[in-house]
Amino acid sequence: MKPFLIRLEHLQALISPLSAFFLGTILTCCAYSLLTSYLSLNMAQNGIPTSVAGLVLSAYYIGYVFAALSAYHTINKAGHIRAFSSYISVFSALALMHYYSQNTIVWGILRLLEGYCLGSAMMCLESWLNTRANNNNRGTIMSLYMITTYLGSSLGQLLLNIPTTSGVTIYITVSVLFSIALVPISLTALPTPDISVYQSMSLKRLYKASPVGVIGCAVSGIFVGTFYILGPIYTAHNGLTVETTSLFMFFGVLGGMSAQLPVGKLSDRMDRRFVMLWICSALFLTAPWVQHFIHEGRTAIAVSAFILGCGTFVLYPICVSHVNDKIADAERVRASGLLILLQSLGMIGGPIVVSFFMQHFGTICFALSYSLCAGAFVLFALHFVTFRPKVNYLNVTPTDPMPTTPTHVFHELTQDDTLMDKAKSIFQEKKH
Repeated sequence: MKPFLIRLEHLQALISPLSAFFLGTILTCCAYSLLTSYLSLNMAQNGIPTSVAGLVLSAYYIGYVFAALSAYHTINKAGHIRAFSSYISVFSALALMHYYSQNTIVWGILRLLEGYCLGSAMMCLESWLNTRANNNNRGTIMSLYMITTYLGSSLGQLLLNIPTTSGVTIYITVSVLFSIALVPISLTALPTPDISVYQSMSLKRLYKASPVGVIGCAVSGIFVGTFYILGPIYTAHNGLTVETTSLFMFFGVLGGMSAQLPVGKLSDRMDRRFVMLWICSALFLTAPWVQHFIHEGRTAIAVSAFILGCGTFVLYPICVSHVNDKIADAERVRASGLLILLQSLGMIGGPIVVSFFMQHFGTICFALSYSLCAGAFVLFALHFVTFRPKVNYLNVTPTDPMPTTPTHVFHELTQDDTLMDKAKSIFQEKKH
């Protein structure tokens, strides 16, 4: 019992200085998911053809890609807090503008701009978080970040039950959530990265630094995009009801949330490439069984979706952590954009290819796509793990637990380059 309590105290000490950061992330993702789900339902209820609705909603991903390619200029000029506040403020205004027109072209333009704003905001958060972390706790911190994003997205779905007339209440709620999300991020004492030492980063250089992490981000995009976009189609074509489909999707996301923290902590204790290998090896072996258990009742569906979700959603934070282990602080903003770009391309291209095979060869291609992609990644990663020399990691610092005192101790911590640097000395002073 005592070791568990000690670990719990260490986790609390790690979360405490980041609580404002995570709260802002939860509110941002809650607002975004609420808006996306409502727009989808609204178009369906108004008889908009599915193909048109799909194009309108997918314009968001195009904006996300543009953000990954260009938003780093603004972030490195204005700083992380100012850039984040600006992008979320614009998104708040764009959400309200959906009420002015029901024209699908207008909505498509708004979705593209919203994708750009949210993609840019996520670049701010991820690069900021990776600068505050070190190589001995980055996996844990990134897993906590992913948990907050999924938690916020889940809460956003619950807000769909708010009574509304012509959507005005929903749009106002989204705008309010975005506005409140600015408060903890803007007022946080967490130091922002030094933008005066910005260094450019090309995709070639990023791949050279961490080929396994870079390719892993693209593969994770294929997994996530296939699950979110084709998961409901896969279950519907297998004769499942809407209720059972929601069960499949819910337990998939729940599996991803549940696996984040233990896998993240594990990756902090060993070479992250081996953790990636184990994740994809497990997917390679278990994914085909989803096709079998999809017809075996709700319990089997829930268990298979949970296992599939564990592998689907946990790969990206480990890949991002591994890449950031090998680059300097000045390179993180541009690197975050490139990693988001790779995952976005995977989320766009993966479902397109998999849906083609599902149409021509049956729904079993949904499960087989996971095995094929996971197996290919395992072979690719094994080449670098086995035959390439080990690359030295950057920014390796000893991990000491952060104090949980939220006042003067936290203020002292935030004056240094990392949140961990003064923890040990402060604890020693408190003992004396």
